Amino acid sequence: ELRRLGVSAMAVQNALVQISLKGAPSTAVMTSNVTRFAMDVGEVLRGGDPADVAKARNRTARTLPVIVGFALGCGLGAACEAALGLWSLALPAGLALLAFAMGFAAEPDGGRGS
Repeated sequence: ELRRLGVSAMAVQNALVQISLKGAPSTAVMTSNVTRFAMDVGEVLRGGDPADVAKARNRTARTLPVIVGFALGCGLGAACEAALGLWSLALPAGLALLAFAMGFAAEPDGGRGS
């Protein structure tokens, strides 16, 4: 069923981000990302210890694109759902399968080494 394929695609995407992008903000827990982003913006605006401000500024620079991408993806997903119904899941599911296949092509042994 197409719904199961969509859920599978989301699971693969979440796992690939955690495996491939070490240190990147999660793309599956947006509430935590937005909370951390708001706290870091407050830290930057408040000032204080230059080392803490630099760390907060670095985190905001990494997290902002994830938040913007999430918001854009939500809007695009809503528009596609309104126009195409469940067929709107075909694109993300297909892209997840493509990423999965590309991962195996890059490491045919599954990353286990020889």
